[in-house]
Amino acid sequence: MNWPHESNTGELDACFGNPHGANGHANPAWVSENVVALIPPYEMKFSWGPKVGHLLFHRKCRDAFGEALLEVKKLYGTQADIDAHRMNLTGGSFMYRLMRGSSTRMSIHSWAAAIDIDPQHNPFPAKWRPGFIPAEAAACFEKCGLIWRGAHGDDDPMHFQAVEHSYRG
Repeated sequence: MNWPHESNTGELDACFGNPHGANGHANPAWVSENVVALIPPYEMKFSWGPKVGHLLFHRKCRDAFGEALLEVKKLYGTQADIDAHRMNLTGGSFMYRLMRGSSTRMSIHSWAAAIDIDPQHNPFPAKWRPGFIPAEAAACFEKCGLIWRGAHGDDDPMHFQAVEHSYRG
């Protein structure tokens, strides 16, 4: 799929709908119409501890994220290997909020089009280096058409999104 570009709110809204509601919250009607659950194909937990029962994504990109997680499962094979590579840890998916470091731009998480993996060991802002998300695991997401914000010297190695980014055009 051709994803909208993150710098263009009009493109984001045209593709995913306008999530903006009142008083700093997502529009409940938009959430009800567009945000769907994905049960991960392996056990995941939030970086701060609780198990993940499901992740929330926009209906247009849920399958791409589900396929990416299945590719991670195929890559590592066992839950123990997934855990050893910390691909079982998430900072979450759908979160209606501002982009970190901005007082005006909304995070791609606000359109339910992103996930953070192992944020504790893949800090923002930081350029990817060995010890962060394994490159072969990140490739699983890219294989499924998702954009990794740790590629090409970018500074958000935990973040995968269904939205184009500047380094890709």
